[in-house]
Amino acid sequence: MLYDKATLILKRLLLAIPTLLGVLVISFSLTRALPGDPAVYFAGAMADEASIQQVREQLGLDRTLAYQFIAYCKNLAQGELGQSLSTGQSVSSEISTRLPASLELTLFALFIALVTSIPLGILSALKPNTWIDHLCRILVTAGASTPIFFSGLFLMFVFYYLLGWAPSPIGRLDFIYLAPTHVTGFFTIDALLEADFETFYAALSQLILPAITLALCALAPIARMTRSSMITALGSEYVKAAKANGIKSSVRIYVYALQNASLPLLTVIGLVFGFLLGGNVLVEKVYSWPGVGTFAIDALVASDYAAIQGFVLIMAVLFVSLNLIIDILYTLFDPRMGRNE
Repeated sequence: MLYDKATLILKRLLLAIPTLLGVLVISFSLTRALPGDPAVYFAGAMADEASIQQVREQLGLDRTLAYQFIAYCKNLAQGELGQSLSTGQSVSSEISTRLPASLELTLFALFIALVTSIPLGILSALKPNTWIDHLCRILVTAGASTPIFFSGLFLMFVFYYLLGWAPSPIGRLDFIYLAPTHVTGFFTIDALLEADFETFYAALSQLILPAITLALCALAPIARMTRSSMITALGSEYVKAAKANGIKSSVRIYVYALQNASLPLLTVIGLVFGFLLGGNVLVEKVYSWPGVGTFAIDALVASDYAAIQGFVLIMAVLFVSLNLIIDILYTLFDPRMGRNE
């Protein structure tokens, strides 16, 4: 059995390689299909045709697409993501500086979504087709169907402008605070490591509203999967046997049923994390959050090929890595996996 599981995990790892190669080809092709000419953008509005051609040659855009793709792959093999033309810095340094901000926002939003939607899903499963079930369904559907930029602006209008409960949406920290010493790149964790609780509360207050905006989109899939998995688990024979043996309802629900319902939930959480990584682009723009999403939008406006490709590649690596970890956990903890290998 252990050998079968190891074989299955090795297959999962090997399958990730063509996925990343596919992302590489697609991201390169899509950036070249973008409207506009980056040579015209960077040459300036007053540049003549000779100057534009000179910039185009400097950028290597006068070469064939095949030559550009091979040169891009060679740079990637050396760990180089290229130079961002809009900032003048290397793409890898720009992304490594901004990525902790995006990950802190995404992970905190996922945490809010999990602690909200899983109890809602369990409650709906315990009281199916009642007013509680319908109310939960309305709440999660409303959160998922509202456009993310609208919910962000609406929450900002209510909690910052009308009520004054939220701080001004100017990024990760107010101007009166100094950023904590970089350890993890997560301001909340770094402030706690320094025992600077004032900065921690300031960073947390800046984080809450954009994280809630992002979490609203993740409520529906997690709550629905929790509900359907729990209904299936609660109606299974082993839960009925536990009830017949007089085992307490809390043990039947939270140990027997929830433990078995958590396996399909893991897959959904992996997909939701990928969705949140893409969704934080809009949230970062609305709340002036200095993450990779803001960097990607600015690069897209300037047709900055290297920056866009670097952003897409890093997001793809994160998404594939997380789903790979979930697949491995699934293989390790589900006794049915690998049985036929």
